[in-house]
Amino acid sequence: MARMIFSCLVLVLSALSVFAAEGSGTITGKWITKEYGPMAGGQVLLFNTANGPPPASHKYLRLPDQGTAIDQEGTFSVQLPAGRYYLVMRKRLDPTSAGPPREGEPQYYARDKNGNPKEYVVRAGRTTNIGTITTATPYRKPKPAAADGTTGVEGTVTDKQGQPVAGIRVFAYESAEMKGMPRNASGETGADGKYVLVLTRKGTYYLKARIHYGGGKPEEGEFMGVYGASGKPDSVAVEQGKMSRGVDIQVERLSRQPGQQRVVP
Repeated sequence: MARMIFSCLVLVLSALSVFAAEGSGTITGKWITKEYGPMAGGQVLLFNTANGPPPASHKYLRLPDQGTAIDQEGTFSVQLPAGRYYLVMRKRLDPTSAGPPREGEPQYYARDKNGNPKEYVVRAGRTTNIGTITTATPYRKPKPAAADGTTGVEGTVTDKQGQPVAGIRVFAYESAEMKGMPRNASGETGADGKYVLVLTRKGTYYLKARIHYGGGKPEEGEFMGVYGASGKPDSVAVEQGKMSRGVDIQVERLSRQPGQQRVVP
């Protein structure tokens, strides 16, 4: 199931990358390390600089704007709109897993000689070759805590009985429809149901809580909910450098039937 979720996410991102030749370009390259060899099946994630700050998994989870998979030879090629992009690559130690990186998984964040996030320029009708990347560093999971000056939302995810629910992620959208790619996502809730959703900028957000990171239609028995009374989405105003606290979300277990969606009693 997790493999299918990741495959769907890659297909969605890849579909978004298919444009007419006018107004789009291509990024190509290789990821081959001494320790792992060709990083076959790895993920190439691209983040448009116009849509937010550089990805920083130790601080917040920004979802990619484009993505593709690395082939058996360690090479990749992805077509995307002209612009400037940050680049991250990750390799799953468990190919059936999906979602954000897990402890110890090799990753690569493109940086310049000063250690700052590197920007790749994509020009219409041209190819940007990043060459062969030979390094990787293991991912280390940050502690779910918000330091002073952090912009974001935190609260608790509970079921209808008021009991905390573990394994839930909270996604931030900028419209009440909550469709497409969210702006940011939290880590998984623990046994206490607590979540910390770090945002990259102030604004008005709508929150959706669910288990699956890959999006798509809810599955049989999945927990899902939105922030708001009676299941109707309410907005959360977030100020720069401040945490909006006590934003609790109630989730319900769903059961899908032909032509409808109902809650399991």
